[in-house]
Amino acid sequence: MRAKATRKQPQQARSRVTVTAILDAMTRILDREGPGAATTTRVAEVAGISIGTLYQYFSHRDAILDALQDREFERAVEMMQRVLGAPGVHGPARDVARDVIQGLLALYAEAPGLHRVLALEGLRVTPTDRVQAFDNRVCSLVRGFLAVSSLPIRRNNLEAAAFVVFQSVRASMLARMLEDPPGLDDETLTEELTDMVLRYLLDESPSSTKKVNEPPRPTRIGRR
Repeated sequence: MRAKATRKQPQQARSRVTVTAILDAMTRILDREGPGAATTTRVAEVAGISIGTLYQYFSHRDAILDALQDREFERAVEMMQRVLGAPGVHGPARDVARDVIQGLLALYAEAPGLHRVLALEGLRVTPTDRVQAFDNRVCSLVRGFLAVSSLPIRRNNLEAAAFVVFQSVRASMLARMLEDPPGLDDETLTEELTDMVLRYLLDESPSSTKKVNEPPRPTRIGRR
């Protein structure tokens, strides 16, 4: 069953505060008590509201997860825009790639219990078209960055490159979060994914210090 939208859209400041309290309560329960404890009754208790008030905004548990999915989508897009979409983005290619990967890992680390549930149940509680819309937004950001940067991109099809980079990174992060393989902490995963992305995208070696949007150096015609 697909999760339905909130029953009452929070227009007033007080309503928005209530909705935020419900979402935050669900997040805390998933992180501290696990998905088995995440009932609407428990969410209302942790949020400090009556169950009747909760049902004014959310018809059932999955509707809360659906709203949380949307909130996490927006947080991810905001992070990507901040790193890739800011005017005059500059820095070594490795640093830019690492910033994106660390930013995504930081979002997961803020609410690991929530993200584990969304990884397993996200496609059930959130309509596919909204998941695809999020994917398209992120891929568009990555493609836009690649198109305007002066990095030596070796991929000819930037649409495909943006898709492969984003989905490869996300799939690796989700698998690591669900499986917790030995010897793979955040720092190691960041370095491995950064290296993978740079080797796939760039003609230069991953240790290149060429900067984003740095004007190309003049070609040397000959020697004196």
